[in-house]
Amino acid sequence: MSAPAPGAGPRIVTVVHAAVTRPERDPAHPAHLAAGAHLQAAHYTGMLRTAGIDVDPSDPRGGARALVSSGLFVTGSPDEIAGRLAAYHAAGVDEVVVNTAGVWLAEGPRAAVRDAEEILTCLGRGDATH
Repeated sequence: MSAPAPGAGPRIVTVVHAAVTRPERDPAHPAHLAAGAHLQAAHYTGMLRTAGIDVDPSDPRGGARALVSSGLFVTGSPDEIAGRLAAYHAAGVDEVVVNTAGVWLAEGPRAAVRDAEEILTCLGRGDATH
């Protein structure tokens, strides 16, 4: 990896957890599996509360639901998710890492790869909806 050009600021990279909405899927479940340990940590839940997301370290499942309802854990159709990810770029993020680990932990690698492929295909075609 090369250093930024002189005068350029540091690159901004963010990891965004995502799960495609599917009839059999409760998005709070993969959100909990992906972030449950963090949602029990006072420093992490404090940071989320500062950002306006009402979470309590004694209730990580409720915290997972809050991540979904706030949009921090991104769900929707693949093109809706792609739109949310494109918005990160529009806000100045240089690189967005799509993380379907919650789906992997809930449903296995094939489901996680399927979600990632569908999302990335929409991003590649540029047909994301905001």
